Amino acid sequence: MNHKLFEYSYSLRKQKQKQAVLIILHLTIVYILVNLCIDFLIFPVRQISNSMSPDLPENAAVFVTPLDKNPERGDVVLVKPQIEKKLSIWQNVSKRFVAFWTAQQIQLYENKEIPGSKASFRRVFGMPGDPIYMRDYVLYIKPASQRHFLTEFEVIEKTYNVTFIAAPSGWDSELAVKGSFEEMVLGPGQYFVLGDERKSSSDSRLWGPVSTDRIEGKALFCYFPFSSIKIY
Repeated sequence: MNHKLFEYSYSLRKQKQKQAVLIILHLTIVYILVNLCIDFLIFPVRQISNSMSPDLPENAAVFVTPLDKNPERGDVVLVKPQIEKKLSIWQNVSKRFVAFWTAQQIQLYENKEIPGSKASFRRVFGMPGDPIYMRDYVLYIKPASQRHFLTEFEVIEKTYNVTFIAAPSGWDSELAVKGSFEEMVLGPGQYFVLGDERKSSSDSRLWGPVSTDRIEGKALFCYFPFSSIKIY
């Protein structure tokens, strides 16, 4: 009797061990496949500021694809941090692991208190070769096919909601984010990006034009909150 009980308990333990190994193996495969998708196909990003409000509100969740790094005018793109911190292999692995299992809610090794240390969503306005200038927070663009400058609203075909407040009389234009600047011409592979919250957004007015290698990917659609679901 005791011998049969021992054999039964041994086979039960082996079965449970096998099930545990299979579960771990399945989770590992899922983790690898998801990370491959994140690297090459699509990945989620959480918007941490109101710089793209109201179309992309603070704390919204957006799917981004790294496959398209040559945006068109009016596209919303994810721009790499202005201050990038070098991470070791172990730090990169642990960062990915925690971000994956917390649905991007926890990001290791990031200091949100340091401006420019986080990737930013911005809208593309100026294309390579464009002459541009700004007056009272409105961008004026002369596309290659035009002889005269047009406002951003005449050039951008995609709908968007921009928020800006013209500076009051006597306001020092050097304070905060500039609402006006003189004509400049974008070079090859350069894009001029702006936030929709124009009066306080950190964008190309501070960084300068963004080169192609600074663009992590193009926003596909916002899936949270549900009231802001939108395809870009």
